[in-house]
Amino acid sequence: MELRVAEIKEQSAELQIEESAESFPILAQLAKEEGYVFLGPVCVSLSADVVGGIVELSGQLSVEVEIPCGRCLAPSLYTLETSFSHSYVDALPQVSGEDGEELELSAEEMGLELIDGETIDLTEEIQQQVVLLVPAHPLCSEGCKGLCFECGVDLNHEKCQCADKKVGMHFAGLKDLKVEK
Repeated sequence: MELRVAEIKEQSAELQIEESAESFPILAQLAKEEGYVFLGPVCVSLSADVVGGIVELSGQLSVEVEIPCGRCLAPSLYTLETSFSHSYVDALPQVSGEDGEELELSAEEMGLELIDGETIDLTEEIQQQVVLLVPAHPLCSEGCKGLCFECGVDLNHEKCQCADKKVGMHFAGLKDLKVEK
């Protein structure tokens, strides 16, 4: 998915993108290694304008994904949606400090990205936006009890016998201690 810079400089561009998650390397890796199931395409509505030599991208993104619960591994449905914007330039602008002396700032420090060649590859920006939306600790519900560490039973649906025999690991050394009165 590339955007030609020359076409944007002539006139603004509006794009509607619908791509499968497999088109994005990081999202394909999440599906393969982490068990994520993308239920539809990644949908992006994008507008691109040139303002003062800066290519301004702004858009909305949405995708539905099933993510395994972090406690019980049950599939949890998430609708990931966001608005985003990003700025690209051919060359970094000159920036002066308060005393008039020229400052050397990186593109990242200016919130800009340098255009590499004649096109802007949208793949990295789109997959980065999706990854930022993925919850750090996905849960099927706030009250999820998870799986038993001993027998693997889903504690949300049944009670295991291990819970009665468990001794906290913090006090395992005291399990057989007898105290005389």
